[in-house]
Amino acid sequence: MIKNGEFFMIKDMKQKGMNITQIANELGRDRKTIRRWLEEDAPRSYHRIKKQPSKLDPYKDYIRQRMEEGCLNGAVILDEIRANGYTGGATLLRDFMRPLRPVIGEKATVRFETPPGEQAQVDWGRVSVDWNGRKKRLYIFTMVLCYSRMLYVEFTEDEKLETLMGCHLRAMQYFNGITRTVLYDNMKTVVTGQDENGGVIWNERFAAFAAHHGFILKRCQPYRARTKGKVENGVKYVKHNFWPRVREFEGLHDLNLQARRWMDTVANVRVHGTTHEVPLERWRKEGLKRFNFVPFETVERHRRKVSADSLVSYQANRYSVPFEWVGQTVSLQDDKNGWIRIYAGGTLIAEHMKASGRHQVVFHLEHIKGLRQHPTRRPAEYQPRLVSSPVPEVSERSLEDYDQFAEEAAILS
Repeated sequence: MIKNGEFFMIKDMKQKGMNITQIANELGRDRKTIRRWLEEDAPRSYHRIKKQPSKLDPYKDYIRQRMEEGCLNGAVILDEIRANGYTGGATLLRDFMRPLRPVIGEKATVRFETPPGEQAQVDWGRVSVDWNGRKKRLYIFTMVLCYSRMLYVEFTEDEKLETLMGCHLRAMQYFNGITRTVLYDNMKTVVTGQDENGGVIWNERFAAFAAHHGFILKRCQPYRARTKGKVENGVKYVKHNFWPRVREFEGLHDLNLQARRWMDTVANVRVHGTTHEVPLERWRKEGLKRFNFVPFETVERHRRKVSADSLVSYQANRYSVPFEWVGQTVSLQDDKNGWIRIYAGGTLIAEHMKASGRHQVVFHLEHIKGLRQHPTRRPAEYQPRLVSSPVPEVSERSLEDYDQFAEEAAILS
């Protein structure tokens, strides 16, 4: 609404010969507004309109707090305030957040689209957490199916080869198959170098893993990381959409459970910004290949002897196994994603969430109950054993020999 001061400015500009367009441009007003005010003989009285309370008002302090914590994603904040009773729309929230956050622009990139079932892309991301009072780095494994944009995410302790292969296996289980090819950058666990002709040299064990499960390894072109843009955007999406939702977690296994819920309820059921379709619906058209159900040894196993209290030690913590294995040697497998598995030969006998600290005992109650019902017997008190002396062996001789001995004894005497 034009105030009285502007009314007189408009009349003055008109008297000086300026047309409506020139006045509108000078004052930053709409031409229709200028024309309407020029038709008035006197300025209208200005009445301040009482501002109506906004549905967003009770949540503005919370929104500012979340933005100061680093959450700039409106969709995340919208979900959170709706969970606390907000009934307004997303536009109201976006209008409030717009002047509070920096404007970040990205250059448009022409994307190479792949046909269904052709390619997946893999990458790692990194985040830091407060782990029992100290800073700890966690790693984010991401695999994206290029056609459908279906996303798999897993948080791990490291980026080692065994961990990478375990993540691949669980991603294939989540997708219920694998694409014909999988694209990587020059991660050291996958690419060990290049030959004299510039050809890639793959890690021998990882190449065997890929061959075992029937997918072909591809490397993105050097200095053209954009060829791996889908998965890099996937890592960004995890950091910007999922990570701000994580307020606390009880351990790495719990963090991965939260990530799985997010995949199933947000990431893979939203309308994707590039395809404008739901990834889960496009996934049904992928036609993925079946991976090999015969296990490939993906992680190192640690041999441990089961103690008398039915526990095995690993990294300053102890984990229970069924009491039947007391005194025997078993193999412990650390998946590096918050899960411990214990095997006897090729048989899985126990699974545990990995302890987050040190000097902890992690057990299943049935293991302990079995131990109590079948207590180890105390050894009997040591007692020496009395045995009878053996009867000496006697030689048998004829009577003529004794007569001869008697005659010889008489002569000597």
